[in-house]
Parts: sequence; C-alpha cells; structure tokens
Amino acid sequence: MKKLCLPLIIVIFAIFVSMAYAQTGTIYVEISEINAAKGLMSIGLYSNEKGFPDKGKEYKGKDVEVTGQTLVYTFKDVPIGTYAIAIIHDTNSNSKLDKNFLGIPREGYAFSNNVFGVLGLPPSFKDASFKFAGNKTVKIKMEY
Repeated sequence: MKKLCLPLIIVIFAIFVSMAYAQTGTIYVEISEINAAKGLMSIGLYSNEKGFPDKGKEYKGKDVEVTGQTLVYTFKDVPIGTYAIAIIHDTNSNSKLDKNFLGIPREGYAFSNNVFGVLGLPPSFKDASFKFAGNKTVKIKMEY
C-alpha cells in the first residue's frame, strides 16, 4: 500500500503544479458602433509591443464577416498575461487599412481601452494593454 501511495501523491502534485503554470482563459471581444454591415472585421490580440498593431504580427488574430452593428469574437485558451487588441473594419475586404494621402484611415479602426493615437496613428501598446487573469470581456467602440 505504501509503495502505491507515494507514486500517486507525486502524480497528483505534478498535475497541480502543471495546472498552476498553464492557466488559460477566454477573452470575449464585444465590438460596437460598427457603421456598415459589410466587409471583414480584422481582430488582433497582441501579447507585447513588438509588431503592435500590425496585421500578421499578432499573437492570435481572425478576420470575421461583419453582419450587423455589433460583433462578438472569442479568443480561447489565452494564457494569463498582458495583452492589447487592435481592430480594423476592412469594408472592402482588401486585407489592409485604407488611408488617405495624409495617412489618415478611411476605414474604421479601434483598440482595447478605447484609446486612439494622434492623426490616425495607433496608440502605444502600453496605452491599449490590459491585464488578463482569467475570463474577461473587452468592450471596444469602433472609430470612423
């Protein structure tokens, strides 16, 4: 009996330790004030300032079809940490944020914490970031 208990205790301890280091959760992104039910909403979740907010450099990202004035997207299995979200409403589905000759966006965009930069420039990762310690809903309003 004693020989069986020690390995069982070790296995149980290992499971608890691995659970403590592998904590993940879900981020629900609620997007509102969408001005047109067309095109794609490009939603990027960034885990650090490197590459923020460039499409293709996110930790996790998805292009979702826009079908109404609001949209909810779910990022699953996200590790505990600090994140920022960048969103582009790609109304013409050309996979980029269209800008005018001054570099000011012609399409909708938004960031977590509902922060914006100056003259169409993005905010810093620090300004847009939030702490994630488990399941969380992030509400973001689009800007056009």
